[in-house]
Amino acid sequence: MSEFTFVHSAYWIPGLIAAVILLAVFVVKEWPRKSGNLLLRLVAGFVAVLALLAIALKPARLTSVDGKQGVLLTTGYQEVQLDSLRETNPELKELVYQDYIDRDELDSISQLFILGSGVKPYDLWQLEGRTVKLLETESLDGIDKLSYSKKLAEVEELNITAHYSKPKRGNQIVLQAPGNLGLDSIKFTSKADTVFSLQATVKAPGDFVYTVAEKDSLGTLVNNQPLPVHISPEKQLNVVMLSAFPSFEFKYLKNYLAELNHQVLVRSQLTQGRFKYEYFNQERKSFNALATSGLKDLDLLILDAGAWQSLSRNEQNSIKEAVTQEGLGVFVMPSEDLFNGSQPLIDFKFTRTAQTEVELQDGTAVSTFGYYLNTVTNFNATLKSGNQILAGQRFLGFGSVSTTVLSNTYALQLKGNQERYNRLWSALLTSVLKPESDVVFWEERGGIGTPNEPYTIKFRTAVSEFTLTDTDGNSIPAAQHPNIPELWSATFYPEETGWFTLSFTTGETVSEHAYYVFAEEDWQTIKTSARAKANRDFFNNADTDLKELLVKRPINPLYFFVMFVLAMGYLWLEPKLGS
Repeated sequence: MSEFTFVHSAYWIPGLIAAVILLAVFVVKEWPRKSGNLLLRLVAGFVAVLALLAIALKPARLTSVDGKQGVLLTTGYQEVQLDSLRETNPELKELVYQDYIDRDELDSISQLFILGSGVKPYDLWQLEGRTVKLLETESLDGIDKLSYSKKLAEVEELNITAHYSKPKRGNQIVLQAPGNLGLDSIKFTSKADTVFSLQATVKAPGDFVYTVAEKDSLGTLVNNQPLPVHISPEKQLNVVMLSAFPSFEFKYLKNYLAELNHQVLVRSQLTQGRFKYEYFNQERKSFNALATSGLKDLDLLILDAGAWQSLSRNEQNSIKEAVTQEGLGVFVMPSEDLFNGSQPLIDFKFTRTAQTEVELQDGTAVSTFGYYLNTVTNFNATLKSGNQILAGQRFLGFGSVSTTVLSNTYALQLKGNQERYNRLWSALLTSVLKPESDVVFWEERGGIGTPNEPYTIKFRTAVSEFTLTDTDGNSIPAAQHPNIPELWSATFYPEETGWFTLSFTTGETVSEHAYYVFAEEDWQTIKTSARAKANRDFFNNADTDLKELLVKRPINPLYFFVMFVLAMGYLWLEPKLGS
């Protein structure tokens, strides 16, 4: 099989336009001359322009070739797997991945094997349409999963949950404050994969780097990993809770929030038109929390589906406007009404399951309503158990709405596990709180950013004229989402490690967002595990059968150069011969 094409086929339209303009200029210059060889000169000019166009576009033949098998060696590949491929195919073409892909080297490869942890996520698009087979390697030992809140308020608890693969018996993990002050620790008693938790109370506001250190049985440091935490000054939150009927879940949650010294107003419906009001850390006052002025002062609204249905249309519209325009956060307490289609503000997608109890990442057992959440557009999973999403958040304008499928979480307190109850609800509510700034709302970025790699941050704002700058004052371009006008994103490439800030400026208003850039060697096990998962997801539906390989074989440009020289030679020589 052989077809005519161009190497630079994407540029044939601008190339053709340039050729037409050049030919038109030539004709305009030649036409006034009364040469007897005008037609031949026009033909020669046309040939010269056509030759230049061919040199620029590089004509080629799309040729079918047999192709070879190739292997792409990435970080952590095993020699045993490579030797096995060499035995089955002595002509195996070996390529080494060094943070970029040379597409020219892949032209003669009909089937590509990938060994190791895989290519980096931002390079996966270069392997689209190719026959690729991913040969996974053994997982590394170390912490491969880590969960903690990167932003905390002063005097809040820093809670870390991690999964350690293949630990060494006798080694211990120590959580250290800046200055290597030990705060909490655990010791491995077996070689089995272990899930562990560490806790500490943060006391001062600022940008800090805690560390997770591993030490052997003799106390010798094995490795030290940074744990950046942004601590904001302590703030008393204004919370309103609405329930269709009194429940133990509401009772224990309101007590938890009140013990944190937040202002909590609880309204529970007793009968039709009759309510019970409770006030914590504030004076008793008339209930106007759902008025426009009252909603502007709220940081969080907690309600159930029944309470939402009992609100008037004006109250519902006021709440929706406060979410979309003011950034108010709403947490929907789960109930049977929620799963039967009566959902406030947005439509969460649930899937029924026979499982009514799950284990959280740290092994704590909690009950559920027998559902789990499905992922949807603009959806953020805030609590997971394996592949099941137990709590999620969706943005609505500048605010967000969150819910969970967990039930009877107060049972943790009845069992004496007050600390785990606090950590659970802190994780559920923190993400949905009203942002500190009323101009720009920064979205939390996942993953581990390293120098010289793309770092993307998303934010929401109603302002169209603003400047975004980094710590050094360099301007960073931002792109607006095509379908969500208030959503923006910016991608830049950090050059150094440590804490940095992005400044959002509009007029006299400045909002700053702190972010941390890790060193290349930090959290290698987590990064390798995440990269391997991204590769598995990308190649999950790939066709591993051999396909016909079509390669562009460029025609030797020397032919077109000779045509150009001959045409130009004739145009130069013809007037002299005539004279």
